[in-house]
Amino acid sequence: MNIPEYLASGILESYVMGAVSDQERREVNCLASIYPEIQQELDQLSLSIENYALLHSVEPPAELKSKIMAQLSFEKTAEPIIRPMPVDLTKDRPTFKTTWVVAASVGLLLLGFSFFLLSQLRSGQETLAQLQAANGSLQKEIGQFKERQAENEQALALFKQPGTRTLELRGNEKAPNGDMLVFWNAKTHQVAVEVRSLPPLRPDQQYQLWSLVGGKPVDAGVFEANSASKYLQQLNRPIERADAFAVTVEKRGGSPTPTLTTLLAMATVDA
Repeated sequence: MNIPEYLASGILESYVMGAVSDQERREVNCLASIYPEIQQELDQLSLSIENYALLHSVEPPAELKSKIMAQLSFEKTAEPIIRPMPVDLTKDRPTFKTTWVVAASVGLLLLGFSFFLLSQLRSGQETLAQLQAANGSLQKEIGQFKERQAENEQALALFKQPGTRTLELRGNEKAPNGDMLVFWNAKTHQVAVEVRSLPPLRPDQQYQLWSLVGGKPVDAGVFEANSASKYLQQLNRPIERADAFAVTVEKRGGSPTPTLTTLLAMATVDA
């Protein structure tokens, strides 16, 4: 159950004010017994209403009692006591009732306005939380962008170094549109790749580059091929020698040996 959404629905305020149906009242009682957050919110709302009533209570004028008692008094006569006639006291009651109705209406109006302000406060807090979350997400994206920029700068530095070779690997029948570049420097042993077009993989898979030395594969590192990775990616495996480079599809994180059935591309290193 989404507790914050239920608290913000306004049902608890209606419950405290007695403006709910029997079914809604039973539902609130049931949920309050299960979720302490709901019971705590009910207690807080009840306390707020009680404090409001005490703060805005209206004491009847002192002369009101005298007027009422004066209307209820009877003149004493010397005549024998007889059964008193009924006295109609309803003539002056409308004024008394009207005063309290107006006071109650004003109180309810102020109480409703208080609930409105409380709702606005909650809405503002939710908006602030959303802005903070969006800011956190933006900061994360900025951090990722800076990391990619640093990798690009390192790969570009490799590309500009003397002795760096560029090999184009085109896909075989398993990836007919596959195309990528491999940059390798035999002096610094650094390797970088630029993916132009490779088929998308499952989340648990990754592309892995291999250098072939005397027909034996050597792990050159893993790399991505999604839309966010179409830039120079420097790999973290130093390659001292290479007769050729090949690409296979492996489980995420790489494999110690290549899976030949997933071989997608290969190119030889010219002497």
